[in-house]
Amino acid sequence: MAGKNKLITAFQTAGYISILAAKFLEEKGVVKDVGGIDIDELSQFSVVKDGEMLSPIRVLDGKNFTIITSQIPLPINSVNELSNKVLELYKEKKADQIIALDGLAIDESKDKSDVYFASTYAEKEVRNCKKLPEGAMMGFNSFIAHTCRKMKIPFIVLMAETHANIPDGLAAAALISVLESFIDTKVDTSELVSEYKKTLNQINSMLKRISQPPKKEEQNMYV
Repeated sequence: MAGKNKLITAFQTAGYISILAAKFLEEKGVVKDVGGIDIDELSQFSVVKDGEMLSPIRVLDGKNFTIITSQIPLPINSVNELSNKVLELYKEKKADQIIALDGLAIDESKDKSDVYFASTYAEKEVRNCKKLPEGAMMGFNSFIAHTCRKMKIPFIVLMAETHANIPDGLAAAALISVLESFIDTKVDTSELVSEYKKTLNQINSMLKRISQPPKKEEQNMYV
């Protein structure tokens, strides 16, 4: 379904991968911040860009797609209002599909993050992606999927595996690689992956030092 306008949601997930993917696309100039969406339940929050206080929910425009994202976690009582705003933008942009970016939490780290999908319209195959055989969802993506199902709007969620409690650049890169086939755009994510690996090595090195017992001379300092 590439080539037509897509509306993409990228809200906070495990490993922060959705908002990390959106932020990376903005940093690389693939999308541009064109405004915000005001939600009553988020009126106590602001984000600052170039010294300007703005709505935390940002609208990022690309060549043939639009991303709605927020670095502020969505309170459950904002879901209904935000869903209506998303559907209004869907109609305004004359989009033909809504794509949600999400994370799939796993227990152990992997060298490669697999990406899974589930949809409301029985999508049979997605490049570089596996169909999720079973599972459960809750929160905004589940609510918007239910709404799209009732309104017969094509909705698909892409979920990259992540085990990280830090921004998982490896999983975000995997998510972007699958998204490319929907938005007909090629993005070099090597910088995203290398920065994540660098951060992970620094954390592992720090944890290793902490776990080691102090040397004898260090012990004497505290006697």
